[in-house]
Amino acid sequence: ILAILRNNEMLTWPEKVKFAIGLLPAIIGGQAYVEAQDGLTVQEWMRKQGVPDRVTTEVFIAMSKALNFINPDELSMQCILIALNRFLQEKHGSKMAFLDGNPPERLCLPIVEHIQSLGGEVRLNSRVQKIELNDDGTVKNFLLTNGNVIDGDAYVFATPVDILKLQLPENWKEMAYFKRLEKLVGVPVINIHIWFDRKLKNTYDHLLFSRSAP
Repeated sequence: ILAILRNNEMLTWPEKVKFAIGLLPAIIGGQAYVEAQDGLTVQEWMRKQGVPDRVTTEVFIAMSKALNFINPDELSMQCILIALNRFLQEKHGSKMAFLDGNPPERLCLPIVEHIQSLGGEVRLNSRVQKIELNDDGTVKNFLLTNGNVIDGDAYVFATPVDILKLQLPENWKEMAYFKRLEKLVGVPVINIHIWFDRKLKNTYDHLLFSRSAP
């Protein structure tokens, strides 16, 4: 909080005061209030609370993209309030950590090793053509595009939401659980990783998100 109050480069004091007053209902109302804001976008909630649009432009475009890769006029305010509660209530809630190496080696490999240690199997480059079902609607097997059939006790189907909608068995599409997928829309994201051959001077070891609208 002290860091926010000291930062005069992004927001003016009147903007900070209006933003703080706007957040009071979320602080006082607790989790019940946070959950009730799911129907409002970040932009709608800010205007409803009398927070200047410049606060949204200067702060919440970047924060919205950091959380869900979309803009404040699309993101649910519930997501923002959950994050803000973490920042405000925990001593190190606003700190960010990074892997001490590349993700395949430092993140993915330990997960694979753990699954394998429990008798599981991880298959790469195995594209699913069809999810085949038993008569009771449970998964019978996965049919791969190369013709192989995968049988297992449990499956993890990692795919973008748009592909999942196409792969979903017809029997499942009318189930209430899966009908909620209709409201999910995929967000295209491009990450650019630049590796330098030396330490850059006068830089912060942070991940930066643009405040630009696109």
